[in-house]
Amino acid sequence: MSDAGSQADPRPRRPNKHGAILDGLSAAVFFVVGAVLLVGCLGEIGASAAAEQGVDNDGGSGAVGAGGAGGGGQPIGGEAPADPCDGVDCGGNGSCADVGDDAICICDEGFHAEGLSCVVNPPPGPCEGVQCGAHASCSAGSCVCDGGYEGDPDVGCSEINPTEASVRAGLVALAEAELGYCEGTDTRPYMLSQPGLWCYDFVAWVYQQSSQSLPAPYNLPTYQANALPLWWTPEPGDLIKFNIQHYGMVKSVSSDGNTITTVEGNVNSCVMGRTVSLGSIEYFGSLDSVF
Repeated sequence: MSDAGSQADPRPRRPNKHGAILDGLSAAVFFVVGAVLLVGCLGEIGASAAAEQGVDNDGGSGAVGAGGAGGGGQPIGGEAPADPCDGVDCGGNGSCADVGDDAICICDEGFHAEGLSCVVNPPPGPCEGVQCGAHASCSAGSCVCDGGYEGDPDVGCSEINPTEASVRAGLVALAEAELGYCEGTDTRPYMLSQPGLWCYDFVAWVYQQSSQSLPAPYNLPTYQANALPLWWTPEPGDLIKFNIQHYGMVKSVSSDGNTITTVEGNVNSCVMGRTVSLGSIEYFGSLDSVF
């Protein structure tokens, strides 16, 4: 019997592809390991050279500090930036803050900044916090209706009746047309019934000449001058009764309501205009009820 292991295999052998692959992988591994070792050596050489030349890791030149270490820190002998708040006390009424390298003062309550000092706030004005109604504004601490409006300014004012405005203006024009007439020199209807006592008759006569049917001045609703409602002020054409037995007519009223310009009869026996204080008046007769 022949030995099968000693006989040559007459069939041709195919190349072992797995062996070829393993051989290729082995070569690649050796190549990578060699490259890593080479890079490591070069890195050590570069770091050593950089240390000798004083070059930092960022590529900049680093001065060697007092401890012998190089770096990108403050150069030897350099100074820290100045604090903009040094010496700024804000007047003792606030504290300084560094905002973008500029000093500003943060002031305590009740103070405001003026430059680098905190100064006390001014006292509030008389109208601060005063709330007025529609078509009204604050004046000297009180609400008043805007021009062309009337009513309660704390609640809201309404537009003056055009007829009322026209009648009131007409009364003032009639009264002013009589300025300068004097008893004893001129003869006017209102001077005749009570010579020397015709101040009331002058106002009554002006009312009678109006295109509007007006009541006698005595019959008007009155408001005591020392207790006027906050929402009411005298208006042109209203009757005035002074603290003495004397009458006149309102021409205009100051914005604060304390001064009245008048047209009056029998002032030194003449029709004259005057400016009087509210304190000299006893009451007003209001034409409001007519309109």
